[in-house]
Amino acid sequence: MSKPDTLLMSYIVCDLLSKSDQTVAQEAWIKIIENMQEDFKKAGALRQTVSQIWNRKGTFKLGFMWEYKDEKAFNACQELFRIAEAEFVKKTGISWRITPTRGIVLADMQF
Repeated sequence: MSKPDTLLMSYIVCDLLSKSDQTVAQEAWIKIIENMQEDFKKAGALRQTVSQIWNRKGTFKLGFMWEYKDEKAFNACQELFRIAEAEFVKKTGISWRITPTRGIVLADMQF
């Protein structure tokens, strides 16, 4: 087990109302973040993973995992998230319920 490169991470679950909202939300969010990629990189974000959560029948959820190099990077990204979220609402009009979690990486095992 190696020392993790990533020190802080956040995992955000977004609940949507329909499959079409889920598809539009995924595509719009990825495009917005791609357009802001250099800003996030400069702020210290290391990685974002977008996933479709499928193990809850009848629900439409997306998961977003973010990795940051340190607490300073995490804090710097918060303003960028507000900008991205405002852009998302402006472009899509989709409402979603966001459930964020944050953690300190204790171990990083790659197989």
